[in-house]
Amino acid sequence: MEDPEVQGMKKMSNIYESAANTLGIFNSPCLTKVELRVACKGISDRDALSKPDPCVILKMQSHGQWFEVDRTEVIRTCINPVYSKLFTVDFYFEEVQRLRFEVHDISSNHNGLKEADFLGGMECTLGQVSPQSLSLLLGSFGPF
Repeated sequence: MEDPEVQGMKKMSNIYESAANTLGIFNSPCLTKVELRVACKGISDRDALSKPDPCVILKMQSHGQWFEVDRTEVIRTCINPVYSKLFTVDFYFEEVQRLRFEVHDISSNHNGLKEADFLGGMECTLGQVSPQSLSLLLGSFGPF
């Protein structure tokens, strides 16, 4: 039997995919699906008393607005997390697909972003992500 948290994440992914299709975000047909694996190195400690509990949130831009596609699991007390979560993104050949990876420190008391500390992030296009560098290093990047 599948973990309820995993089931919830799958439902969220399906919701975002359905929303993207419904809104007509992309005009060209999907060529392939791309899987992205994320790791962070040297996340700075914002809290002097404990190490961060980081989570990476993947967002995509559409019509000037950013929307959340998916998020990784939270890895407790870690400055060099390697996430097991794979982001699956549709690749559209003639579309510029802007991605934003945000790292947040999710408190053990809360899983929401309102109470989370923003630790850093980066933006790129899906076309800039090469097969040789699927692990994005976010430790040296800062605010947008």
